[in-house]
Amino acid sequence: MAKTETIKHPGAEVAAVAAVASAAAVGGKLVRDRRTQRIDAERAYRLRSEEAVPDGIRRIARGQIDNARDDLDAASGRKVGIAVHEARKSLKRLRAAVRLARGTIGDETYRYENTAFRDAGRRLSGARDAKVLIETLDTVERAAADELRSGASAELRAQLESQHEAALESLRRGGATEAVQADLERSRARVAAWTFETGDFGALEPGLRRIYRRGRKAMQAAAAEQSSENLHEWRKRVKDLWHATQILRPASPKRMRKLSNRLHDLSDLLGDDHDLAVLGAYADGHPRCFDDPAERVAVAGVIGRRRRALQGEALRLGAPLYEQSPKSFTRSLSRRWRKRVGASPGHAPELGSAGPA
Repeated sequence: MAKTETIKHPGAEVAAVAAVASAAAVGGKLVRDRRTQRIDAERAYRLRSEEAVPDGIRRIARGQIDNARDDLDAASGRKVGIAVHEARKSLKRLRAAVRLARGTIGDETYRYENTAFRDAGRRLSGARDAKVLIETLDTVERAAADELRSGASAELRAQLESQHEAALESLRRGGATEAVQADLERSRARVAAWTFETGDFGALEPGLRRIYRRGRKAMQAAAAEQSSENLHEWRKRVKDLWHATQILRPASPKRMRKLSNRLHDLSDLLGDDHDLAVLGAYADGHPRCFDDPAERVAVAGVIGRRRRALQGEALRLGAPLYEQSPKSFTRSLSRRWRKRVGASPGHAPELGSAGPA
């Protein structure tokens, strides 16, 4: 009997190889996705119901430090501005977590760490500050399209863009990102030495009460006198409370998510107002950027009207968010935490007090 030969399609072997390669790629992607999910879970900016509060705060702090370091590792070329912006956001969240834990880690540790993280953020601030002014000018130009001559703010824009490029170049060549990376590496090592006077929600109550009280006072000051300084101070305190509600979400997930979203909206309103104030001050300080003084006055008018609208909206949104007394706000959240989370295993008080290393 003649032997039967199997005739293969010319493309079959290629297709088989491609299928194996595709399966390997899918498998690799699944591994990467699982790793990313695991990292995201470990760095999540909220406490877990099953972990002791001190462990959770240390984990959150390490996560924000690692996020900032990853972003700075990715900073290169034209993307340096985006990477630095993300790193600065992580540093701000980190400072808010330290403020929340201030009452239990102690004033000495708080002041040392807060200063370290603040200074790290300032080293990276130039490029982002310049970029924000350009974006704010875009907003003003759109709002004043019918009032300003085309190109009236062209010289102002050119100067802002020049400053932005100079700030980016300074980041690329000045070693700021490398210096901050080194600082963050040392900071991460110190986090392990943070000790807490108590291990349950009581560790955070003094810090939470202080954050809420300072925000409430700042809102009252801004309502009494809507100066740029008062409004900017209120914005900083709102962001502290916003971040605190993110960390404390397990206390009441739906309620805290709603409160967090409203605080975020309020922070955005006050942030837009601050950006307009900075742009207005810059324009006033650089009159040569305008060929016609009347055009500078027109820009100032648009900025003023927009700021008044933002301030009114912010005060309306903020009033119900700060209507409780600090004691009532903290007590209510404490009850919700203990009812929903309780005292998980390992929530025993920690002994000792760690200062800066």
